Amino acid sequence: EINKEQTLLDREQTQFPMLQTLIADKQPYEQLWNTAFNFESMSEVWLNGPFQHLDAEKISDELDTMWRTMHKLTKTFFNLLGPSHVATNFKSRINQFKQHLPVLTTICNPGLKDRHWEKISHTVGFDVRPDKNSTLQSMLDLKLSKFSKELEEIGASASKEFSLEKSMDKMKKEWANLRFSFSSYRDTDTKIVSAVDDVQLLLDDHIIKTQTMRGSPFIRPLEADCKTWEEKLLSMQDILDAMLKCQATWLYLEPIFGSEDIIAQMPEEGRKFAIVDCYWKNIVAEALKDTRVLVATGQRNMLEQLQESNDHLDEIQKGLNTYLEKKRLFFPRFFFLSNDELLEILSQTKDPLCVQPHLKKCFEGIAKLEFTEELEITGMVSSEKETVPFTEKIYPAQAKGMVEKWLLEVESLMLKSVRHVIHQGVIEYAEVPRKKWVLQWPGQVVICASSIFWTSEVCEAIQSNSLP
Repeated sequence: EINKEQTLLDREQTQFPMLQTLIADKQPYEQLWNTAFNFESMSEVWLNGPFQHLDAEKISDELDTMWRTMHKLTKTFFNLLGPSHVATNFKSRINQFKQHLPVLTTICNPGLKDRHWEKISHTVGFDVRPDKNSTLQSMLDLKLSKFSKELEEIGASASKEFSLEKSMDKMKKEWANLRFSFSSYRDTDTKIVSAVDDVQLLLDDHIIKTQTMRGSPFIRPLEADCKTWEEKLLSMQDILDAMLKCQATWLYLEPIFGSEDIIAQMPEEGRKFAIVDCYWKNIVAEALKDTRVLVATGQRNMLEQLQESNDHLDEIQKGLNTYLEKKRLFFPRFFFLSNDELLEILSQTKDPLCVQPHLKKCFEGIAKLEFTEELEITGMVSSEKETVPFTEKIYPAQAKGMVEKWLLEVESLMLKSVRHVIHQGVIEYAEVPRKKWVLQWPGQVVICASSIFWTSEVCEAIQSNSLP
C-alpha cells in the first residue's frame, strides 16, 4: 500500500527487506498448519460423511500432495522440535489413511451396481448393502480392508463394465440428433435424400466399435443391450444402402415412366414402377415427419419394402433394356443413340418433331426433316441447308406411336429420293447451261452427274480418236 501511494506521488519506492524475510520465514509454518488443518477437516468428511459422492481418485491425489508437503517439512523443521513433531505425526496419519484407499476406491466406484454389491457380500461372507448415508468408516468397521485384493478385482471389473456402458451411451447420444437432409426433386413436391456422408461415416465407425465391445470379456451384463444396438446399426446400414440404391434408380426411371407412351408400350414394367413409386413416396413422407436417422429408419417393414422395390426396379431395368434392344434390332440406326436419347424419342411418340435433334446421329447427311403443318414428312434437309424433297409423303401418325416404323420409311425413301433427284439432275444437265445447272441442284447431284458426263465424254473422245 505504501509503495502504491509512493508511485502516485512520483516518489522513490522504499524497500522492505525485513518484510520479505518475514514472508519467507512464515511460509513453511503456514504450509504446515494449513496442510494439518486440511487433513484434519477433510479426513473427517471422508471417513464419516456419505461415501457415495466421494471421488476416490481426487482423494488419492490430495493425500499424495499432503504427504509430499509433510515429508518436505520434516526436513525443513529438522532442528525445531515442535513443528518437526507435528509434521512427522501428520505424515504418519496420512500414511495410515492411505491404507483405506483400496476399500475407498472400490466402494466409490461409479460403476458399482447391485450385482457387484452381491459379489462383495458373497466374498466377505455377510450382506453388505450400503444406503445413501453409509460412510467409509461404517464400511471399514465391517473389516472390508481384509478383502482389499478381492475388492480391487470386483472394482476393476465394475470399472471396465462402466466404461463399456459409457461408450454405449455416448454412441446413442451421437445418434440422438443426427438427421437426414432432404432436397426438392425438380419442381415437384417430392423430396429426395441428399448428403448422407456423415451418416455413413458414423455408421461404419459405430458398427466396428459395437462389434469390438461385444468381443470384450466384461460385456456380459450389457450383452443383450449391446446386441440390440448392433442389430439396430446393421439394420440402419442395410436400410441406407437399399434406400440410396432405390433412390438412384427411381431418379433415373421416374422421367421415363412419367410418359404415357412408355407405359402404353411397357404395361407390366409401368405397373411395377407404380408400386415402387408409391412405396418410395410413402417412405420419404414418413421420414420427413421426423428426420432423425434413428426414427426415420425405424419405419415398419421399411427394409422389406425397399428390398421389394429394388427387386422390382431391377426387373424394370431388364425389361427396359430388352424393350430398347427390340427397337434397335427393328431399326439398327438406333444403335447410334444412347439409352437416354432413345428413351427421349420413345417417351414422346405422339410428337414426331422430337426426333429432329437426334437425326444427325442416325443419318449422317440429314440435319432435319421437312414437316407440313399436319405433321406429314415431305423432304429432308442437310447441314448445309440443301433440301431434297421425298418422292412420296410419310405419315408418322399411321405408325401409331412406333417411331422406328416411320424412321424405316425415311431410310427407304431417302435412298429412293436421292436416286430420283440424281436421275432428274442427269436429264437436266444436257438441257440447261452448266453455270445455271450447277446452282439448281444439291452438291451430291452436281458431283455425281458431272462425273457421269465427264466419263461418257472422255470415252467418246477416246473412241473417236479426238482426245487432245
